Amino acid sequence: MKPLSVDLTEVSRVTADLRTQAAAALESGVGEFARQIDRGVLFGTFSPSGETQAARNALWAALHRHYENAERQLALGRALATGLEKALANYTEADDLAAAALNLIDREIAAAAERAGHVGMRHRQGRGAHV
Repeated sequence: MKPLSVDLTEVSRVTADLRTQAAAALESGVGEFARQIDRGVLFGTFSPSGETQAARNALWAALHRHYENAERQLALGRALATGLEKALANYTEADDLAAAALNLIDREIAAAAERAGHVGMRHRQGRGAHV
């Protein structure tokens, strides 16, 4: 199995870009779109034609569906960014814990090596191996 390699800087950049794009491009556009469709569809408002009224209703339904899809896309973008942030935090925390554990092991090995060096000197000097 090939080892997994993660570029934390790139994950962080992608997450920030995703949040920026969602906020800048989608949120403002979705909000404005919601205000526009709340006013209703003006197309064919005063037309006595049944076909025009049917087209007007179909247009409103299509716009409303488009708005719902945009809201879902915005929510998914936010959820993806949040998920990436959590994964990044967990990965960083695990990395920090592993580094702390390795530092502790290094200190213990260094202390044991130092004690072993003193034991060897005491044996050579005839004092026993008390540490």
